Amino acid sequence: MKKMKKYWFIIAILTCISVACSSQKKSGSNLDVNKNPQTNTKNESVGNQKDLSFENTKWILKSIDGEEIETLPNPAYIMFGDDERVSGFSGCNGFGGSYYLSGDILKLGNLISTQKGCLYKNPEQLFNNVLSRVDACVVIGNKLIFTQMGKEIATFEGMEE
Repeated sequence: MKKMKKYWFIIAILTCISVACSSQKKSGSNLDVNKNPQTNTKNESVGNQKDLSFENTKWILKSIDGEEIETLPNPAYIMFGDDERVSGFSGCNGFGGSYYLSGDILKLGNLISTQKGCLYKNPEQLFNNVLSRVDACVVIGNKLIFTQMGKEIATFEGMEE
């Protein structure tokens, strides 16, 4: 019974986050896919490197708020489908839901997650916090960068599926 209450509580929170995100007005983002979002300078090192596709790429979590994520046997990741569905693994539990992408504006909504209790160290809580804060993204080469109000909050490294 306690697990069921926890499950519904998490769904309620995710629904509130989704509603809050979708009710925000779209504002122009200051991200330029050819610029580094932290320094606002042109990326010269990726000139000849082909950008991976945002969709249908497995994006492995590498850092959150500038802190490198410890490499785990089953690393946290996120994948965006061309059907506006998102899925992933947060380090302990799987998740899925919907997303909206327009230019560099990214909104995640209706995310649901499994509810395994995990005892080992994992980035799940930090990763879930990032998923609730992201408002834009950019792909540069094999990197996906999530930002909030123009500030980098997470980086991912892509693996083509």
